[in-house]
Amino acid sequence: MNTQSAEDKLLLSKAYDAIELSERIGAPRFLGFLNEHESLYLREHLPKRADIRFFGGYEDATRLMLGAGAEEGDFPIVPLELSYKPEFDLRHRDFLGSLMGLGIRRDTVGDILVTDGRAVIFAREDVAPFILSQVEKIGRVGVKVGYAELEDLPVANDIEELVITLSSLRLDAFVAHAAKLSRDKAAGLIKNETVMVDHIIQTSASYQLKEGATVTIRKYGKFVLSGLLGESRKGKLRVSVKHYR
Repeated sequence: MNTQSAEDKLLLSKAYDAIELSERIGAPRFLGFLNEHESLYLREHLPKRADIRFFGGYEDATRLMLGAGAEEGDFPIVPLELSYKPEFDLRHRDFLGSLMGLGIRRDTVGDILVTDGRAVIFAREDVAPFILSQVEKIGRVGVKVGYAELEDLPVANDIEELVITLSSLRLDAFVAHAAKLSRDKAAGLIKNETVMVDHIIQTSASYQLKEGATVTIRKYGKFVLSGLLGESRKGKLRVSVKHYR
């Protein structure tokens, strides 16, 4: 299991730099947006006494900024609303792909909440004007872009509730079912460090999952093993899964 990668060490160094600079100039400094692994890693490795706060623009955010010497109101985060005709089935990946296609860096965009005909994107303050002026379409779908109200955030519609049957709770068995691949190909994904368990890269195909585990498979999405439902008539395990598409 790779928990001390070069990327992690570089991120930690940047966080220490932000804390040191904030203390020296007496003003907040910010890092991110961070993904779930990055924010968890920093929480575990930065000193408990450090004057830091994590925030993503709203209470239940997944992608978070680190603010050194910052209060919640200091974070340079802007919520933007994109509206479109609700008959078009747009999803998180469509919005993210269009933004990345414009050259916007992933760490400048936080959570993207999508529902029918409407999405709210949390963006870093310095890229918000670019999104407002440049985004006219998501894929081939025309959108109108403006500022969003935090009191009226959409409830995401891209969570799929599943009940699946597994031979075991081994990671390769779960990945094979989730990604609709053979066990050999699933093991290859795991070996190639494209699978995370609870936001940490896991390279052991035989790793045993537990109830509540979050499995993220690059290009396939995030899966939460939300419940163990007992055995089927054939002795296999029935589990409930939330798929964040």
